[in-house]
Amino acid sequence: MNGRIAGHLTVVKSVRTWAFLLTLAAGTGLAASALADPASSPQTAWKRSTLQADTSLTDPLVRRGKEVFDARCRACHGAYPKDKPPGGNALAMLVPGTFALELRYKGTKPALLEERTDLTPEAVAAFVRHGGGGFMPPFRPTEVSDEDLKAVGAYLSRKR
Repeated sequence: MNGRIAGHLTVVKSVRTWAFLLTLAAGTGLAASALADPASSPQTAWKRSTLQADTSLTDPLVRRGKEVFDARCRACHGAYPKDKPPGGNALAMLVPGTFALELRYKGTKPALLEERTDLTPEAVAAFVRHGGGGFMPPFRPTEVSDEDLKAVGAYLSRKR
């Protein structure tokens, strides 16, 4: 084998070795993040949240659930602006979760989760962890901690 081919093979082996090592390192990082303590995750470290607590809610767990809902859920499951009635692509882009539920329920149930009276903490947890209806993605414990999920379930299932 001539020197030029041997040198090329050495470079290829070196690149493969580095690619393997980078893949291994990335996999280790993913495994570590999947097993990380949810309370230490920046996505669920709500201690730094600048949201104001709703003082009308007397149960601390329910109050915490509203804070988590406002921070993590409202972007998709909030109310649509008054100047944009239900329907149309603009609403789908503004609040896709509310829009999807409007389409699904067709007025038989409220599309706004905060207006629902039939939700249970278990149903909320199932939708958050497993996703729902092909639109809502599932959220891992590193994204929404079990404690925050319990609080959201308490908030959405509270007696009104």
